[in-house]
Amino acid sequence: MIRLLAIFFLLAGGIALVQLLIDNQELGEQIAQLESELGRMSIADSDRVYLVEIETPEVPPEVAPHLKRVWQFRCYAPPGYDVIRLCGGGRVTREGIYLDGGSGSGWGTPRTEPIHELVTISFQELEDRLEVFYAFNGSAGTTSWGRFSPDQFNDSLVVQQIVRSEQGPRSFDQDTILPLLKLYDPNSAKDRNVAGKIETTYDGGMFLLCPKSLESGLSQLQRGEMPNEMNAIRIAKPVAND
Repeated sequence: MIRLLAIFFLLAGGIALVQLLIDNQELGEQIAQLESELGRMSIADSDRVYLVEIETPEVPPEVAPHLKRVWQFRCYAPPGYDVIRLCGGGRVTREGIYLDGGSGSGWGTPRTEPIHELVTISFQELEDRLEVFYAFNGSAGTTSWGRFSPDQFNDSLVVQQIVRSEQGPRSFDQDTILPLLKLYDPNSAKDRNVAGKIETTYDGGMFLLCPKSLESGLSQLQRGEMPNEMNAIRIAKPVAND
């Protein structure tokens, strides 16, 4: 009898172990899928801003046919992160955040707790223009990149990003201006006078996050001017496209 009980518990334990292994495998697959969808990102310093590009953006199937292109990023923002979001199109330069054109901006109330949010930037073709939709931290907006036409959305388009999915997440100080995405057409180059200097400009646009404390400096940088406190302003550099 004792031997039969021992065999029974041994079999039961073996079955439970097999089920546990199956459950762990399923959990691992779910985590891998989630990381693929939302971007894998561990937070080593909770006072910094973390960003990672989502390799396959989630788009409702009924919306996907109407979109030209979509970018999504996962963002970790520390408590109290007070940031402006800006999206606009017009004439841009290859470097920096100069922008001569229309833009939309806004900001929300800083959270008292850390947040994980998605940043979505999508382009929809409307007749002869592109409508840009952007969403971040519970707010969304649209803007038209007037000088940037759907025909310019081709293989020659230059795409600058400060994070790319194949390179993993990056972290930034809270007082860094973050141009998540900048696009421009290299075939539209024109020299113009920008704040007293001749600069080459292009049809394009950008989406960026800027600390609220740097709002006045942001306005000057968009005009191509150098703010007095420029030494204290950091702008995240784009990463190379592997």
